[in-house]
Amino acid sequence: MKEVQDMADSMRPTVASVVGHATDTHWGQVLSTPHAYGVVEIHAPDGIARTRGIQLLTKLTRIFDVRPISLSALVDIADTVTQEDVSSLILLVPVGSMLYLVSRGNGCVFLKRENKLAKLLEGTGSLSGDIRQGDTIIAATEGFIRALSQEEIIGVFDHLSPEEVAEKLTIRLHEREGGEGGSALIFRMGATLIGAEERIEKVEVGRLRPPLSGHTIFLRGAKSFGRRITTVKSRATIRQLIRRMKTNPFFSPKHLITYLILTLFIMSVVLGVRRQQTARVQSSFTNTIAEARHSFDEGMALLELNSVKGRERLTLARDTLVPIVSKKLRSNEARQAKELYDEVVKNLAQAMHVVQVTPELFFDMGLLKKDAIAFDIALFENTIGILDARGKTAYTLGVASKNSTIVGGGQAFEGALCVAAYGDKLYVWTPGGVHEIRLSDQKTGVNIVPASSEWGTVADMSAFGGNLYLLDTQKSRIWKYVATEKGFSTIFEYLNPDTLPDLSHATNMAIDGSVWLGTNTGSILRFTSGKENSFTPQGVDMPLGKNLRVYTHDDAKMVYVLDTANSRVVVFDKEGLYISQYMWKPGFVPTGLVVAEGAGKLFLLADGKIYAVDLK
Repeated sequence: MKEVQDMADSMRPTVASVVGHATDTHWGQVLSTPHAYGVVEIHAPDGIARTRGIQLLTKLTRIFDVRPISLSALVDIADTVTQEDVSSLILLVPVGSMLYLVSRGNGCVFLKRENKLAKLLEGTGSLSGDIRQGDTIIAATEGFIRALSQEEIIGVFDHLSPEEVAEKLTIRLHEREGGEGGSALIFRMGATLIGAEERIEKVEVGRLRPPLSGHTIFLRGAKSFGRRITTVKSRATIRQLIRRMKTNPFFSPKHLITYLILTLFIMSVVLGVRRQQTARVQSSFTNTIAEARHSFDEGMALLELNSVKGRERLTLARDTLVPIVSKKLRSNEARQAKELYDEVVKNLAQAMHVVQVTPELFFDMGLLKKDAIAFDIALFENTIGILDARGKTAYTLGVASKNSTIVGGGQAFEGALCVAAYGDKLYVWTPGGVHEIRLSDQKTGVNIVPASSEWGTVADMSAFGGNLYLLDTQKSRIWKYVATEKGFSTIFEYLNPDTLPDLSHATNMAIDGSVWLGTNTGSILRFTSGKENSFTPQGVDMPLGKNLRVYTHDDAKMVYVLDTANSRVVVFDKEGLYISQYMWKPGFVPTGLVVAEGAGKLFLLADGKIYAVDLK
């Protein structure tokens, strides 16, 4: 018996990363490849720091497909990739027990050996040297060392693993101002025996019969298989073809060997290229997953402190993973991406307060009057005003009691388009003018506001503070009628003369002191004191669709947006901050909404009926 044992010792590091909050102008990240490690921080005043940083990491990942063979080679790499917007770049390459270090910009490198912490590099520089088992390297960028002092860095180690140290430093970095874009690499060297193999060969000495060679066994099997699948005539043809090939110089053994070598060479080149492409793809996936994981962890940490920022980071993590998940690959990286994606989506749904609902039928107008349908609705306190344009009838409906009453109607309501409610009055717009219905005695005042030659196309009407407002989409005007002791004043323009918005795409109007307009272009308009007062939704995960209707009033705390394209009502506060959303299955298409916050009800007008959703 002969025993051969080969063993090789190799130093294997444990690494962990600390990444601070990123902004449009400051971005930092940790580089981790099989051959090299590092940290980078980008400062881009033009607002594309993240894009510049990802481009740099991608370039470095490709470069480090092959391990640098010397410190000078690593210096050349650092000089090649360092641009004006790189505020810090530190590269580490371990080779056995030797470590190469290169720093560019304003970073800093520390060495922790036993209980002592020493500064190896500060700013631009390079060095190489031996590293021992248990040594810890901390490579930190400008933002990191600006936010945390050397004493704070020493204080968190205390016999902890790199992962635990990184977790503590990450929390501290996020708590401090000035750490935007900061990042650090925790690099601890350990010893592991790898590559050990044992080969034991046994040779039994004796007079043994030589076994058949593999070549002989293959030929016998091939001939047996060939006889079973061919005829005598076809075998004769094949033998004749083989004889011709043997006599042809083109098929001589020398030529065949040459062809074989060329084929093998081409195959090796193709396989090599494919291996490189696979390695690049896997490296890209790894970087993408790391970036998404960072956004996810940061988003979860921010949810309690700043829900909008937290949701933004979770949304970024989801969108970062979509290109990988959509390919439905079967690699380990793709599986990791899918698991992280599912986790992100689950937590994002909870963070976004998405409520899945099934709107329930609240009132069918046909129960009060045959063939009656609701065409438009309005709300004042706990009373819903309803217009049946086809039936030329107006109704009221109690929010709490569901008591319904016919309060007006007749030929004077021909062509009625919209209804508004205020106090004890219900107002109905018709081409001939605005009718007033007094609910206490159900008396109708016809054309209390007569039709005006100023009117173009009136799309909606609202009542606020006793005054009436008409939305004119043809002339891009909001007409105002002021309540007086004898009725209403003559026509006024609500908008200031220097305010000339395009209201041709407006869908409806709501008033709470400001005038709110929904549109079919995906935007919400707000005007205060006759001037435009922009309203920008913030924090919603999915952009609002094109066809929007808005609802609010002076007693409502929130603004409710009916987004029919996405089958939902999205709730914002009046500064535009996202609060929640109510979603239902496609197929249910409301055309109007009112909300009674005091009663905890959201009412939707669909198919001539009124549906309700409980507010959460």
